[in-house]
Amino acid sequence: MRNVTCMCETSFEADLADEVDLDAGAGGLQDLLSGDFFSVTCPNCGTVLKPELRVRVVSASRSLKADVLAEADRLAFYLGSLETKKGDEVLIGFAELFERARILADKLDPEAVEIVKYYLRLKAEDSAPDNAEIQVRYHDMGNGRLNFHILGLKQDEVAILPVEEARYARILADKAKTLKTEPFARMFQGPYKSLRALDMEQD
Repeated sequence: MRNVTCMCETSFEADLADEVDLDAGAGGLQDLLSGDFFSVTCPNCGTVLKPELRVRVVSASRSLKADVLAEADRLAFYLGSLETKKGDEVLIGFAELFERARILADKLDPEAVEIVKYYLRLKAEDSAPDNAEIQVRYHDMGNGRLNFHILGLKQDEVAILPVEEARYARILADKAKTLKTEPFARMFQGPYKSLRALDMEQD
């Protein structure tokens, strides 16, 4: 049980675990894909809440052991003031957790997807406004393409950039060699194996 506070200022105990095994019981990965993960209802006003609380997510069948931090903890993690479990990968924010769920559901390699995202961000930054914060997120695949959402090019708008599956396959095949080169060696050297790990060096 964990404490949740609603916007109506009601605090209550909710049946939200500290660790979730995607291989155990009903729901699991499907709850992540449907958006039902960590959903609770306020007993006072009936509002459906999705509190972003720190949670460990594991799946032996998918080789996943992730310490999922709240987005509000990003800076503390960047500054090294937040301890994480040794051997666990780190994801920051539920947006990254939901993205990982889609990657797993589509049976893609998370590191290869991050490499693709790096190249897409470089491309997006060429046409982005000065000082824009560009974010790239994997969304889905179909018709021989992987579709990525680009945030930050225009206010309140999301651009969609498709990548041919053949290009992803080439990046996956070359991954071992790519991981030894910069900036990818730095991107994947710690528990936070993300394109946004490069932002840690700037903050």
